[in-house]
Amino acid sequence: MKGFVATIGMFDGVHLGHRFLLDRVRREAAGRGLATLVVTFAEHPLSVINASLAPKRLTTNERRTKLLLDSGIDRVETLEFDETLRQLTAAEFMRHLRDSYGVATLVMGFNHRFGHDRPATREQYVEAGRAVGVDVVFAEPYDGDGGENVCSSAIRTALTAGDVAAANRMLGRPYSLRGKVVGGKQLGRKIGFPTANISTDDSLLIPARGVYAVDVTLDDGEKRRGMLNIGVRPTVDGSEAPVTTLEVNIFDWDGSLYGRKIEVAFLARLRDERRFDGIEQLKKQLDEDRRAALDV
Repeated sequence: MKGFVATIGMFDGVHLGHRFLLDRVRREAAGRGLATLVVTFAEHPLSVINASLAPKRLTTNERRTKLLLDSGIDRVETLEFDETLRQLTAAEFMRHLRDSYGVATLVMGFNHRFGHDRPATREQYVEAGRAVGVDVVFAEPYDGDGGENVCSSAIRTALTAGDVAAANRMLGRPYSLRGKVVGGKQLGRKIGFPTANISTDDSLLIPARGVYAVDVTLDDGEKRRGMLNIGVRPTVDGSEAPVTTLEVNIFDWDGSLYGRKIEVAFLARLRDERRFDGIEQLKKQLDEDRRAALDV
């Protein structure tokens, strides 16, 4: 194979809309006898343009790359979006893709725009590509099921509201977080529900406070069902300035996880976090939460 059919973008979350575009890239490459390439960025471009507007991430760069490769893409290039790259026109950027990565064809999302000059029409992108020897084609819009607007920002909005069902539907898989188990106050252990406290990458989006049914994958590949609380544990933590924590109770599992990495996949939101009138009432609710999580 000579050269690549490429597409560019953040691809944060690698959701159903992204995978629809990636499928078009694979089909285009097969028809042209070329390999496939995704060009993405280490940080969201807004972190350079206006850092205060840069959104929380749905995936780390490592996780995003794996998802892209697992989708059948041959190669992923992650660029640093700096001022030099920001100042390139659309044609200059396409020339860079051609010269540096062997891009012969660029597949653009139906509403995607790039370049410092921000061409306004598809025809202008096609002409800019023709001028530097890159064939530009546009993918069709992804309608989803029932015309749902599937995009990374909509997924972030859903997760921020705790609506993991909507987020998972748009992702095509459960939203997940990976992190290291760190020491906590062991308050859960004292009431019969030991928890692992998870420290995640600060750039990742944490869903709304509440209790969730989750699937837990340990670093040795073992999988268990569990329930996870995101919040400040108002019934058992009387600190003057409590911090938000992610604590997961792993069902039918015992042992130390300190220092180990685990992944939690959000299956359903069970309830809001709330304060209970004493430990016994809390324990009764946790029993109900466990049963509900097992039924998901």
